[in-house]
Amino acid sequence: MNKKITSNSSESQRSLLGRDFRDQILPERLRKSIQDQQERSEILISVIQLVILFTFGLLYAIAPKTFSQEADFAPVPWVLALYLVFSLIRLGLAVNRKLPDWMLYLSSVADIALLMGLIWSFHLQYEQPPSFYLKAPTLLYLFIFISIRALHFDPRFVISTGVSAAIGWVIMVAYVLLNDPASTMITRDYIEYMTSNSVLIGAEFDKIVSILMVTG
Repeated sequence: MNKKITSNSSESQRSLLGRDFRDQILPERLRKSIQDQQERSEILISVIQLVILFTFGLLYAIAPKTFSQEADFAPVPWVLALYLVFSLIRLGLAVNRKLPDWMLYLSSVADIALLMGLIWSFHLQYEQPPSFYLKAPTLLYLFIFISIRALHFDPRFVISTGVSAAIGWVIMVAYVLLNDPASTMITRDYIEYMTSNSVLIGAEFDKIVSILMVTG
C-alpha cells in the first residue's frame, strides 16, 4: 500500500514538473483557448520583430555613412537581409499555426545569433578593432527580444532567449580578448574606456548580469 502511495506521489510530482500537468487539470476548452492565445502571441512577436528590423534598416539607410567608401565589403545590409528572410519565414509559419516548440526554441536562438552577427559586423564595416562593437547601442535590442518573449505564456522561451543572449555576449567579449592576445586593449580607467576602443571587463560583466536579471 505504501509503495502504491509512493508511486502515485512520484507520478504527481513528475506531472507538476512536466507540461502535461496543465493538460490533466484544465478543461479541453480552456486548453484550446490558451493554445489559441499563444499562437496569436507568436504572430504578434513576429510582427514586432519585423517592425524592429524595418526601423533599424530605415535608420541605417538615412544615417550618414561615416565608414570609408573604399571598404571592400559592407556586411550590415547583408545581415539585415538575412534577418528579414528569417523573420518573414517565421511570420509565415506563425500565421499558419505551424510553430512547434522546437521551432520556437530555434527561433529564439536564431534571433539572438543574427543580432549578435549584426553587432559583430560593425567593426568590419567601420574598419575598427573588434572592441569597437562592444559599445554598439544595438545591444539594447537584446532586452526587447527577451521582453517580447513574455507575450508567450511559457517562461521557457523567455529563459532560452535570455540565456542565449548572455552566452552570445560572453562569446562576443571573448572574441575581442582572443582576437589579438598581444593587444586586448583592456583598461581599468573608465574615462579611457568611454573615450576610446578600450575594453572595461567590469562594464561587460554588468551587461551580462543585466541580461540575466531581465530574463529572470
